[in-house]
Amino acid sequence: MEDYELLVYLQKKRDELARTLIESKKRGIAFADAERDYKREKAKFIAQKRMENMPVTLIRDLAQGDVYISELRHERDVAKVLYQNAAEAINVYKLECRLVEAQIKREWHA
Repeated sequence: MEDYELLVYLQKKRDELARTLIESKKRGIAFADAERDYKREKAKFIAQKRMENMPVTLIRDLAQGDVYISELRHERDVAKVLYQNAAEAINVYKLECRLVEAQIKREWHA
């Protein structure tokens, strides 16, 4: 690559990094919301079963098997994976930027 191509490529990666940071924030908020919803509904389920005099030893297992609660847990898990994926993408873009910056320095100092 020519020097100007490296600079253009570096700017492209920096732009992608900026977009990924914004996406990471959105995904982090979505993960937090999904976690809140899951825990809130699970707590309601547990409280309801306690009011019905369900044995305490069974309640957590029943909560995990409940269709609505398990769907919320699935949504939470998916949101977590998407958030972790965005965080990893940030690291990849940062590494790519460092590699291109190092290449530019080598070429300009040669």
